Amino acid sequence: MEEKLTAEEQVLLEWIANEGKPAHVRRARVLLLRDQGLTPTEIGPRAGLSDGRVYYWLRAFRERRMDIFPTDLLAEAKPTALRMVGDKEEETVVGAESPRPERPEITVDELCQHYEVDMAHARHVADLALALFDVTAEVHGLPSNRRDLLETAAILHNVGFAFYPEKHHTAGRDIILEHRLVELGEVEQQMVACTTAFHRKRFKPRRIDKEPSFLALPDEARDETLALAALLRLADGLDYSQSQTTLLGEAQSSLQAIVLPVLGPFSEEDATRARRKADLWHHLFEVELHFVVEGEPGIWVHPEGAEAKITQPRKLKSPGILPDDPMSEAGRKALLFHFVRMLEHEPGTRLGEDIEELHDMRVATRRMRSAFRVFAPYFNPDALRPFLKGLRRTGRALGRVRDLDVLMERAQHYLATEVSEESPRPHDDLDALLEDWHGRRETARAKMLAYLDSKQYQRFVQGFGQFLATEGAGAPPPPISRPVPHRVYQVVPALIYTRYEVVRGYEPMIESGSLDMLHALRIDCKRLRYALEFFREVLSSDVEKVVKEVVIVQDHLGNLHDADVACHLLIAFLHQWSRQEQRERINISGVTRYLVAKQNDLRALVDSFPETWRHFNRPEMRRQLALAVSAL
Repeated sequence: MEEKLTAEEQVLLEWIANEGKPAHVRRARVLLLRDQGLTPTEIGPRAGLSDGRVYYWLRAFRERRMDIFPTDLLAEAKPTALRMVGDKEEETVVGAESPRPERPEITVDELCQHYEVDMAHARHVADLALALFDVTAEVHGLPSNRRDLLETAAILHNVGFAFYPEKHHTAGRDIILEHRLVELGEVEQQMVACTTAFHRKRFKPRRIDKEPSFLALPDEARDETLALAALLRLADGLDYSQSQTTLLGEAQSSLQAIVLPVLGPFSEEDATRARRKADLWHHLFEVELHFVVEGEPGIWVHPEGAEAKITQPRKLKSPGILPDDPMSEAGRKALLFHFVRMLEHEPGTRLGEDIEELHDMRVATRRMRSAFRVFAPYFNPDALRPFLKGLRRTGRALGRVRDLDVLMERAQHYLATEVSEESPRPHDDLDALLEDWHGRRETARAKMLAYLDSKQYQRFVQGFGQFLATEGAGAPPPPISRPVPHRVYQVVPALIYTRYEVVRGYEPMIESGSLDMLHALRIDCKRLRYALEFFREVLSSDVEKVVKEVVIVQDHLGNLHDADVACHLLIAFLHQWSRQEQRERINISGVTRYLVAKQNDLRALVDSFPETWRHFNRPEMRRQLALAVSAL
């Protein structure tokens, strides 16, 4: 605001903040918080509004002042407000400072009564939520004290419905934030408000980044809040009929799925709704939830613990793909081949004595993720989804450590090559940098080991291993109505050439392409290479020459990308150094020289890449690719 609130405006706004409807309360709180000196970005989470709405009401107030509120509301507020102004002015004369009003304290039961909550629905949703909490406890991993918080969240999830049915999820969030719930701590109350905001509309990942009540949470509470919101969504769906008659039967559990029988006269309607509202659950967790009603086709799961032990397949020299294999079976073989290699390098990765063990384990996860892109269209839609999530988590855990290994290895190589008579011991110049990177690596390694020791990783390994060891798992029935290419010899030629076309499409931009474009080309080269390697058994021997050519391009672009990443990290390190109070105690001259060296490397790699491309793009390479594919 361009000027401070007048005494009358301040008292009117305080009255509205305590007595008004939620929409007016939020508006008043924005103005009061701004008058206290808070910035719009600080106001948003405290008022339960987005930054855009905060700016809107601040602009509106500058133009219209108190006319942004309804006249009948102002008429109701003014008699009390004028008396309070007189008291306030009297206090000012004697030097007393008027304290800001606290949020009104209220119990959960009182809040429900005040906003006319349908308690039959609220209590039934709470009972269902607690049942879901218990049956999925090993999956969500929430501490036991969050069970009570889930019950409170379930009771309050519809607190805004009676007055604001169209947007009751956001209205309910704001109502919760506008009061001080005596049973909850500040963070717990914020968590409940956030679960209320997430309970209604279809979940989309981008909602997480736009929800102010979620952004206001401390980092350590965010994952738990999302898990609670996922359970609340399911429970609310199970009483979609508003009949309070739907119950859950005895669950069947496996490492891959939990089957929940839904019982009652409205079970079909409520189960259908629960399936739709399982979107957030399936975004967070690999274990599928299946809600089934009597008379529907059953979903078979292994008895509890039946798949706890996996017989690891023997190591194979190749996946064993055949030209006549269905693509789903070829995919299972390719995934199994690299899955075994991932497990083979896990002990060495845990030990940490040879960084190549971690490198090889990470490569195996990357190959499997690429295999998902190739083979996923030939599996049932939901068959691979939970395993892809596990692969992503595993790849991220390994990648954080591996990336730092590469950075430190290249820095050490730089030091070794820079030793000269003019600079007999440059090692000291990078001590601060290497110490920083080493500390980051140790932190990343500790997190990696914690993940590899977690039940989440063990469930992923056991479930994925069992899936891959089962011939035909996840495969759809063969097409019968019309001919559909689904065997290796029918699909692979077009598949490989499609990826080759994508790579060759970069040709017009090679001479003047940006670093982002070259990075995208590196990824597409990798996808072409992996596709060739997946099917090298059914292609002619010419495929080895083609793979070799693709590797040359990929390695050139990989070195370029690593140099670019190193430059960004070195600049960030120098920026961090510039903000430290005792900068003179850290010798960064070597870091600046190293940054110049990496920038020179980056420029040299960019300048020399067109020649590497021309070698790859020559007619001889295209002839070899054609010969390789002609075997099919």
